[in-house]
Amino acid sequence: MRRKHMLSVFLLSTGVALLVAATAVGVATSATQKSSAAKGGILQISQSGTAFDTLDPQLAYVTNDWAVLDNTQLLLLNFPDKPGAAGSQLFPEAATAFPTISKDGKTYTFHIRSGLKFDTGAPVTAANFERAFERILSPQMYAQYGTFDQIDQFVVGGQAFAQTGDYAKGGPKYTANPPQTISGITAKGLTLTIHLTKPVPQFSSILAMQWFGAIPANLPYAKSKSQIEKFASAGPYYISSDNLTSLVVLKKNPYWHGVRPANTNEIIIHVYPSSNGQATLLQTEKGQDDLDIGGVPSVSVAGVISKYGVNKKNGQFHVGPTSCVNWYELNNGIAPTNNLAVRKAVNYALSRNELIGLAGPDSGSPSDQFLVPGIPGYSKFTTYSANADLATAKSVGGSALSGANMNVLYNTASTYQTNAATYIQHQLESLGMKPTLQAANTDDYYSSLETKSTAENPSTGYNIGWGGWCADYFDPFDYFNVNLDGRTIQDTGNVDYFYFNNSTFDNQMDAAAAKSGTARSKAYATLDKDLMTKYVPFVPYEVGNSRYLTSKRVGNWIYSNYFGSPDLNALTVG
Repeated sequence: MRRKHMLSVFLLSTGVALLVAATAVGVATSATQKSSAAKGGILQISQSGTAFDTLDPQLAYVTNDWAVLDNTQLLLLNFPDKPGAAGSQLFPEAATAFPTISKDGKTYTFHIRSGLKFDTGAPVTAANFERAFERILSPQMYAQYGTFDQIDQFVVGGQAFAQTGDYAKGGPKYTANPPQTISGITAKGLTLTIHLTKPVPQFSSILAMQWFGAIPANLPYAKSKSQIEKFASAGPYYISSDNLTSLVVLKKNPYWHGVRPANTNEIIIHVYPSSNGQATLLQTEKGQDDLDIGGVPSVSVAGVISKYGVNKKNGQFHVGPTSCVNWYELNNGIAPTNNLAVRKAVNYALSRNELIGLAGPDSGSPSDQFLVPGIPGYSKFTTYSANADLATAKSVGGSALSGANMNVLYNTASTYQTNAATYIQHQLESLGMKPTLQAANTDDYYSSLETKSTAENPSTGYNIGWGGWCADYFDPFDYFNVNLDGRTIQDTGNVDYFYFNNSTFDNQMDAAAAKSGTARSKAYATLDKDLMTKYVPFVPYEVGNSRYLTSKRVGNWIYSNYFGSPDLNALTVG
């Protein structure tokens, strides 16, 4: 999703950004990899277990997509390529400084650095950032992802442009001819001014998302995730080849002179959606590949640890913490998972320790709540045991479990998901249910999750499927309001994979978002507990780690606590 998805056959979540969190393993930093390799050359990368979802900068919302776009995007505010906590501190990149904010907190003014250029040689201006806002909100796009983060509500004129709220079809202010620009955003030369409807404390952090980078001012709207394959980029690299299911090639932007490095001339990514990662692991060990950004396959982790150790100085195996909560979504929109008793029963029936164990050592730690350590509002609690409790599950579920059909969605290319689906099938059968394993499209796993099932034809949908969330930015709003607001549910392009739609909870989330400081944290802590006792839309089971093996020739390893993956542009080969 943060990614929000971490780049491994095991960690394929939807939201994207990552956090410096307290975990049992050490953070992989630049100290764990030699940094003496010469600059230049070609970085050879594999991605196993999944294709790229999209590299359209305003439609990308999966962690592996964002990890690539991080190399091509130029942001107003960005994260530096530094290890540890230093890499999670924003700095002005395209902007000359942090924004000037009005006394009422509602007007942000950015001044763009002069001399910045796209790979085509075209100059970067404020209009290039204005266009990013238009594409993230436009109803002409495949998905208005900005509405999930309420950008339409935050920016003056956002709802009129996006045709949401009162401006939606059927609303009191609807018009068949909506404005073609956002009235609250003004781009004049190198000055970008953004007017907000209210103070939004997290707004600067939001702008560090990959959605808000400089793009061509005439980049068209896209009605599908694959319509825009290549576009001019103003970051360290640009996309020279884009085949989401087989090959992506990044080449150095010849006009790049920013703070972030572009240490290799090219980054070549071979994509193997149907691979379980074991072949690419062998290629990495032989030096034929430099890194599989799908991560080390779960069945191989123990052997890799035995051979290479964990986070050793100048080592090859790297483990780092994430802000990712991994879960099994329960589709609240169709039977039988629209029944609270069934959803509670499934939470008791599945062993979190068993699910984590299937992913091998250092995969993460058990959890049965939404928020993760380090996010404001996090307070550890336990509602469901880390081990299966079938007796309680049967008691809670009662007659609603008997003979109930359950579609279990999984990625057949993932050894972890395949084994987990088999385990889930067994546990559901133990409850007297009738589970069916449903293979997802390995080229586009998330399409099944993003598409709303219909009550008239529920067999086409899923009842339970693997997913997860990684922080877009470090605020509880990004977990709760983004994922659980029923008002955002559409026919396609959804982030609310639970299809949870509860007006009372929507209002409580609105109220929490309006608070600040300690009151805000307490409000979200209450929501966290209420979610898992009163509503239970999913089965959270783990706060995850990332696990990578590099070839011997890779240097300057910097693990990004924001992405939960290495900074590819910083890696050297030699």
